[in-house]
Amino acid sequence: MNPDGMSYLDVGTSFFRHDWANAINAWWSPLYPWAIGAVLGIFNPSPRWEFPLVHLVNFAIFAIAMGTFEAFLRALLRWQRGLSTTGAAGETEVVPECALRCCAYAIFWWIALEVETVYDVAPDLAVAACFFATCALLLRLKEKDQLWKFVLFGLCLSVGYWTKAVLFPLGFVVLAAAYWWKRSQPHWRKGIVVAAVTFVVACSPLIFLLSKQKGRFTFGDSGRGNYAWTMFQEIQHRNWQGLEPGSGPPVHPTRQLLEHPPVYEFDGPVGGTYPPRTDPSYWNEGLHARFQIRSEIRVLLVNIPSEIRLLTREQPGLLVGIVALALLGGYSWWKNLRRVWPLAAISLAGMAAYVPLVENDRYLGGFVAVLFLLLLWAGPAGTSNKKAVLCILAAVFVSMALSTGDYTVRVLSGHYAIPGVAPNSRWQDVVAAEELWGMGLRPGDKVAIVGDGTSAYWARLARLRIVAEIMEAKHATVDFWKSSPQTQAQVYTAFQRAHAVKAVATCFSGCPAEIPPGWQQIAGTPYWIRSLSDVPSLRTVK
Repeated sequence: MNPDGMSYLDVGTSFFRHDWANAINAWWSPLYPWAIGAVLGIFNPSPRWEFPLVHLVNFAIFAIAMGTFEAFLRALLRWQRGLSTTGAAGETEVVPECALRCCAYAIFWWIALEVETVYDVAPDLAVAACFFATCALLLRLKEKDQLWKFVLFGLCLSVGYWTKAVLFPLGFVVLAAAYWWKRSQPHWRKGIVVAAVTFVVACSPLIFLLSKQKGRFTFGDSGRGNYAWTMFQEIQHRNWQGLEPGSGPPVHPTRQLLEHPPVYEFDGPVGGTYPPRTDPSYWNEGLHARFQIRSEIRVLLVNIPSEIRLLTREQPGLLVGIVALALLGGYSWWKNLRRVWPLAAISLAGMAAYVPLVENDRYLGGFVAVLFLLLLWAGPAGTSNKKAVLCILAAVFVSMALSTGDYTVRVLSGHYAIPGVAPNSRWQDVVAAEELWGMGLRPGDKVAIVGDGTSAYWARLARLRIVAEIMEAKHATVDFWKSSPQTQAQVYTAFQRAHAVKAVATCFSGCPAEIPPGWQQIAGTPYWIRSLSDVPSLRTVK
């Protein structure tokens, strides 16, 4: 489990309960969490089985992604055969199908297992599946532009938007590229208009609901919020109070109950396990996303090299193979690539969309897969160089297979190349949830936390609500533990005012060597707990 995953689970649970105020928000696109929420609601698993069931849903999405990738690959190969039949491929045909298929799946497995990190609870594989389906349909349309296929094309683009908001503006990029591909044909132009209308109509319900909720037009606020955080690095992502100059006036921020140590309360109106992450767009309403040239240059100097690294350093064997094919084919390689320029263009546009904001490899997986596959597909395989091309593709396949195999073995054996960047066990959170139930806590009870609420998976599993916290940021939790008994009593009183019945501390680091009076360790976990019903009066604390 990961912090974003817990938020997706909370949104999905709200969907199953028909709690529409929390099931629809401007930060987390609904389709992925709703799918998870429906499965969890139907099966109602115990804490021990909730996260495994979520990963079973993720595996189903992985299977769908592989199916759409296969559809794209088949469409590409079918289109290739059409070029060969009509003689449009010229003297230099594209690479053999069998070799291309092997390399294609080497690319897919690399993307699905390493770039998208299939173990993360996130919609990235679903986004990749939507993109693969979009590319497959575009090739099918190029082959035979029937009107119903244009409608399906528009619906596919809208499913992408319901999966992740960034695919709404990218949808118009796809439509523009598709229009330009065969703009001279009236039937094609009419079909693209039909696809565009279908896309807008299918997206409108979500846009309407989000805009009504916010009181302004919006198709999603995650990009806006991330851009503001990128421009104002000093702004903390949770519990923003509007103190930073130029950041804007907060409309309804979390409520700060104490200043030293900082105690924040957020008992409503947003629900979920940890409300600041259930809907960050609500708590950060009023945050200005203003362009600042110096900040943007700083971001570009980080994000552009990061995307170049993904394309060049992650799979050097693949890159060398593409360069070898390009040199071998010369102009014919470029000519083949131009035939599918819209697919390459929208792949690059998808990658470029994240450059001004925040770059994460897993956001780019589908775009990178399609781009690399097209670059391999364009390689020439005429009778004079077919053997050389096959040798190059064989080397690419072996290189990528060995790399992915090594990664898989490392994950399964727990020997990670970068410690911490890999799946991690949340068994201690399962134990904590069961122990908390044994201590008398019940689903819906409110608790406060001393530590990081974003990874409070025990609270999600125990169906508890975190309503107040001392964050780990700026050493606030360390300051709390080092503070005087009177200051700590003030904190407990503030927790009480937030209607919390228990306080839980995450003690991975920064906690006292000995458990303080009033606290007890949750057996088998690094968490401590104390009751807030027996907090001493401030007058009695010396």
